[in-house]
Amino acid sequence: MYYFLSYFHVQAISPGARIQYVVPTGNFGDVLAGYYAKRMGLPMDKLVIATNSNDILARFWKTGRYERVELDAEVAPPTANGALDGKQPAVVRETFSPAMDILVSSNFERLLWYLACEAEGGGMDAACTVVDGWMKSVKSDGRVEVPRKVLELAKRDFTAERVSDDQVRPLSIQRFMGIQRGTRTDTRDDTEVLRVRAFLHR
Repeated sequence: MYYFLSYFHVQAISPGARIQYVVPTGNFGDVLAGYYAKRMGLPMDKLVIATNSNDILARFWKTGRYERVELDAEVAPPTANGALDGKQPAVVRETFSPAMDILVSSNFERLLWYLACEAEGGGMDAACTVVDGWMKSVKSDGRVEVPRKVLELAKRDFTAERVSDDQVRPLSIQRFMGIQRGTRTDTRDDTEVLRVRAFLHR
């Protein structure tokens, strides 16, 4: 609903303005709602997925591989959220945006179904079988790589940016110091700062 509400607010102020939504996400739910709004006809540019260092989504959009942990990545000690079964080590990096510290995005397979369905020419049953196989691979092997056509379909409506704590920190400090001096009154948390940073680097 808020995608439609914000769209009409912007159009009331600036008729005809193009809108692009930048959505900080770990579990993919909010940005998936934006995808549904777009499918329902709401005009918007590509949705920007903003992730923190737990960047399974950003890596997918760059490579087509949906994998829990980069095999060559230096990983931090796991948090409590990192206890998943499977052959690959399940590691969640602690960040300034803990609500987004998620290893596997539980809503992402919903998008994969739509992509598989389109790639399969509208075959819903076939898409169910394909996605079921993909998710079983993620569970057993820690990763799956989708066909190029599916990745191209994903890139049609989305782009993704990874924002690290080192990138968030300067903006967070600037915001905090401004509030302390009384020159700023906003109360954006680090998730909102991450959104701004992703927008600047999209």
